Amino acid sequence: MKKYVCLLLVIFIFGLELFAQEKVDSTNYDWNPSVVGGGPVRGLEVSYHSNSGFDVNSKSNLYGSGNGKIDYNRIFKTKIRFPILIKEKLIVVGGFEYSDEEFHFKDNSENTYPLYQSLNDKNLKSIGGNIYLMTQLKKNRFFIFRFSAKFKGDYWKEHIGNVNKYTFLKMELSPIIGWKVNSKKSWGVGLAYSYTFGDPLLFPIFVYNHSFADKWGVEAFLPARIKLRYQASKLCFINAKAKLQGGSYSIHFDEPELDDFKTLELRRADVNFSLEIDKGITDWLWTTVECGFRTNLNFDVTNKNNAFSLSGSKLTNENNIIDSYAGGGMFFNFSVFIAPSKLLLKKVGIR
Repeated sequence: MKKYVCLLLVIFIFGLELFAQEKVDSTNYDWNPSVVGGGPVRGLEVSYHSNSGFDVNSKSNLYGSGNGKIDYNRIFKTKIRFPILIKEKLIVVGGFEYSDEEFHFKDNSENTYPLYQSLNDKNLKSIGGNIYLMTQLKKNRFFIFRFSAKFKGDYWKEHIGNVNKYTFLKMELSPIIGWKVNSKKSWGVGLAYSYTFGDPLLFPIFVYNHSFADKWGVEAFLPARIKLRYQASKLCFINAKAKLQGGSYSIHFDEPELDDFKTLELRRADVNFSLEIDKGITDWLWTTVECGFRTNLNFDVTNKNNAFSLSGSKLTNENNIIDSYAGGGMFFNFSVFIAPSKLLLKKVGIR
């Protein structure tokens, strides 16, 4: 664990050094999509997310109907973002992320339904990286390309050692063309291929970032998320958020009926409504507290591994092994993150 933390810190410091060597404030470019008043940049972040208990109802041609209750669902996550290249007309940023998610079912010893038995207390892990490329096309026009690749599921289990490692690989990408209107407004349009809806789906996106009325601003990446922000002080932002959050894990079920499938996919999507407070302890060390309500859209098990879709399995669910409905509930998130400020650069001896 110490080696892992040290590696993240080395990467982060290397990124700060590159940032300092270029001596470039990226918000000064008239084409850069960033806007004034957009809040702190999250460099190195550690977070803990917890969903309150909720009911799950399932049906399957193989197993019939079942119901259970999840006592808690928690996610531990750590991630880092760092500059790779900063030039006048080109910015490349890299990222690394690791998370561990766990479900715990109430009285699971008395519930024999396969989905609940297989998920109970199982650590579903995600590890991978992403890269952001931003470049100027012409005057105030810009192009953004985001690509991420993660291994997601129970790939660490011994009993799946003979499964192709690429079974667990989930990739997402989104190209965007946009316009910087002025220092306080930018917008763009593009496409996204992602698991935002739980299933791998290609859909159009609209991006909008606008700071208005001095302390207010709005950030949108539709249809996935939208945030209304208010800057209460130099070191405090209050955000009202709506977010569509989905993903997929490749998992193994110890069931005779599923011997033909080495792995299956648990696909999940939620809509979250929340209030978030970003509070700076200093200009480089911040904390975030978020609380809200979650409603579920997708909680299904499918044998259609990494299949491309233009509609999602809710419209074409013939490949689902188990269809489930998960109840909603409250959620809480707490995180601590480091922002690459000028004061931090001085503290580590870069400036």
